[in-house]
Amino acid sequence: MGLEQDRVSGLVDDVTDQAAEPSEDEREAWARVRRTATGMHHHQAKEALEDARRTARDGTLTGRDARVARAEAEEWERITETLSVHAGAYDSADDPFVQGELEGRAHHGPALPDPR
Repeated sequence: MGLEQDRVSGLVDDVTDQAAEPSEDEREAWARVRRTATGMHHHQAKEALEDARRTARDGTLTGRDARVARAEAEEWERITETLSVHAGAYDSADDPFVQGELEGRAHHGPALPDPR
């Protein structure tokens, strides 16, 4: 995906060209999908992805509900792609993306108060 496509999708801020920080709703949606996906094999995740896509495309969802549905569909898609090259069941402990995300958060945790 190019920079312009990323701007349109909201992945990149169109003013600063910085990656947009996911909202708390998006993070919660991803976590929910990961919990649900735990133990699933590729064919099961693919079925869940199709359901999530139908929900995300449902024209009745607006605002927060629509954003959450899109985040869930995107996470199902990522997990399905991960499982397409992995013979076993999904486990977030074995997911390189999730582990990188956790490591990144650990390095960018809340700043400690100034002891002065």
